[in-house]
Amino acid sequence: MTSTTKIPNVMVSPCGTSLLTNQVSNELRTLLLETANRQKADLTPDQQEKIAEHIQQRRNTLLDPSLHLETVKKMSAELNGIITYHNGDLSPSVPEYHFLLVSDTYQGEQVGEMVAAWLRNNGLIASIIKIPDLATSEAETFRNAMSELIKWCDDTLTSYQQQGYRVIFSLTGGFKGVNGFLQAIAMFYADESVYIFQASSQLLRIPKLPINIDKEGIVGKHLTLFRKLEVNFSVTRQEARGIPETLLFPVDENVTLSEWGELVWRQAKPTYYQQKLLPPLSSRLEYSNRFQSDVAAIGSERLEILNYRLDQLSRYLESNGDYNPLSLDFKKLKGKPHPQATHECDAWSDKDAKRLYGHFEATGTFVVDSLSSHL
Repeated sequence: MTSTTKIPNVMVSPCGTSLLTNQVSNELRTLLLETANRQKADLTPDQQEKIAEHIQQRRNTLLDPSLHLETVKKMSAELNGIITYHNGDLSPSVPEYHFLLVSDTYQGEQVGEMVAAWLRNNGLIASIIKIPDLATSEAETFRNAMSELIKWCDDTLTSYQQQGYRVIFSLTGGFKGVNGFLQAIAMFYADESVYIFQASSQLLRIPKLPINIDKEGIVGKHLTLFRKLEVNFSVTRQEARGIPETLLFPVDENVTLSEWGELVWRQAKPTYYQQKLLPPLSSRLEYSNRFQSDVAAIGSERLEILNYRLDQLSRYLESNGDYNPLSLDFKKLKGKPHPQATHECDAWSDKDAKRLYGHFEATGTFVVDSLSSHL
């Protein structure tokens, strides 16, 4: 598929440091490689001066409007992949968004800014997505970065696909470890992944394949535990012993979802959250008959959001109010807009926003009385 398609595109490109390390002296390349994972504040004054001067030179060269596309492709692996995908025609007839995945390092951020600036100068929309520890040399922190990357893909790319966009992973640039992981999750979040084959100019395309990631119903068998893990309940290794180890990440005596656990959960979650109103995760939360009747009238997509919000509400109650994300926004009602209800929280927020209204019993249990419009 080329830029002549009438389907709008979203392209995700991981960024490495080729824009800085290509065609430089051995001395400078050594300096760049040795400091690739550092923040600017971690560099010595001499290192800062040399690298900043080099970055400015590269920026001036790259953003020169007279620079030929073939030279741009030689300078940047990321832009090489994007330009080759479009066959050199960077004037798409439909909206096209570019997300540049960069590490939270000095060089990573600078490369992302230069690539984004070049794309914008050529009429494309570009945003930089900074993933902490994306370029780390530590396996444990890298796995945390991959979990965050899956969350970003699920939150952002799924939304674009629902709006009719086609998602492409362009994997010519970036770091090998990141690209290997992106190739795997592309089967779930991208319509196609592309990269330039070795040193040639040929673009290799890998289409999305139909995959059932939870064939054995692992999530269904341990649904309560997966729900708790997403909203940061404390789950011990003993409690989670029935879940495959590859889906978990040990933290002392407790566990969290690993990067693969995050992927499995987010792929399977809609199946269970859209079926029915799920029971509370906390014994301190109850549903009134009226509330259950209100829920029976909503669609499956709303039900998915509502079940997640109720999981957050359970976590709020178990934490004695310490856990109260903006998406929940649990607070006391002002006045008496609803009979019996004393507190409210968000159910979902859009043009048809709804809230949960409820009250505390003398025992400390919170009862959700109703699902009603925002006042």
